[in-house]
Amino acid sequence: MRALRRGTNLSRVAGFNEAVVIDAIRRARDGLSRVEVAEQTGLSAQTVSNIVRRMLESGLLLEGDRVTRGLGKPRTPLTLDPQGRYAVGVHLDPLFVTVVVVSLRGEVVAHMRMPSPAQVEPTRVIADLAEAVPALLDEAGVPGELVAGVGVAAPGPIDVANGSVLAPPHLPRWRYVPVVDELAAQLGLPVLLDKDVVAGAIGERWTGATLGQAHSLFLYLSTGIGLGVADNDSIIRGSTGNAGDIGHLNVDDNGPLCECGRRGCLGATLSPAALVEQAVQSRLLAGRHLEAVHASDPVRVDESFAELCALVDAGEPGALVLVDASARQLAKAISTLANLFDTDAVAIGGPTWMRLRGVYLPRLEALVAADLLGRPGDRPVALVGTVLGDDVIAVGAACLVLDRAFAPAVTAIALEA
Repeated sequence: MRALRRGTNLSRVAGFNEAVVIDAIRRARDGLSRVEVAEQTGLSAQTVSNIVRRMLESGLLLEGDRVTRGLGKPRTPLTLDPQGRYAVGVHLDPLFVTVVVVSLRGEVVAHMRMPSPAQVEPTRVIADLAEAVPALLDEAGVPGELVAGVGVAAPGPIDVANGSVLAPPHLPRWRYVPVVDELAAQLGLPVLLDKDVVAGAIGERWTGATLGQAHSLFLYLSTGIGLGVADNDSIIRGSTGNAGDIGHLNVDDNGPLCECGRRGCLGATLSPAALVEQAVQSRLLAGRHLEAVHASDPVRVDESFAELCALVDAGEPGALVLVDASARQLAKAISTLANLFDTDAVAIGGPTWMRLRGVYLPRLEALVAADLLGRPGDRPVALVGTVLGDDVIAVGAACLVLDRAFAPAVTAIALEA
């Protein structure tokens, strides 16, 4: 479990202290009293009282009814006001564009999907988003003054500093596109850009499966495969903001040939295209499905993959053998990553996971546990499926905004010499 960030009683860093208070309260599912906030954050009772008063007035917090437990003093729980602020999340995925509006608690209040951006000019996609976002906010009845901003999640590589999508392999038209500047200019709202797996990791930590975990991983299984890493309550982005590319992690020395020239790379073994190709070679699917794979068309590959998953759901023996083999390869990847990062929890999401989770999860727990090394007291690693469903990256993109605005960041403190 996480260790709560500690506050400081210096008035010059009140913004940081407010974030510390919000962070403590949002992680307590039943809320916290003022006394409990002070105990958990290290802030003085007077500092907590002042911060809570301001946040109640600004609509960020709600105060519940007094609750008596046992012989102790009654407590008045404080919780986040879901209507206090909102954020918009946009997921640019090769299969489709997802847009969501989420509350301060990370709950989805509005949702829409647009066609795949893979074969559409980026300027057209951005223009469509500039129309879709205000319409979605109107649909949800969210006033513009309560919108903290828009988060955009895209496959890498990206340039976080300049807010640009550089050259994602599965978005062939997206080359050096200044998404942040163009979308912000058309919407008149702050816009953030981050990698899809980073957004997923933040979403799971803000409101999902790894809430309260200081050390966790988010594994995303889709057209591409990536990893979001949280270590000691901080997201690891790497020197260029593109950490998490694990597609060439070896999981099977005898696996299929990867474009890098090696065999058994994770991306060449467990992507939908790779599983469809294996199904064709096993004569589970007709040869025509290879056309989609060779054309590198994510939408057509997804249609073929859906047919394979239907065979799995129907209990077709050959399909179950194929998926069982892929579960062992996935387990090898997870145990390698869990050992590498010494993590406490791994959340898994993405289209591949959502379709095969019923087969994967029962197999993964024992397989991963058998390969964990050097964990004191045989401490297990929790394996959990995303609780954010198909929209995990879009929700995570919105949580990028909430995290930037309301989570405590050490870099926000400037101490004078």
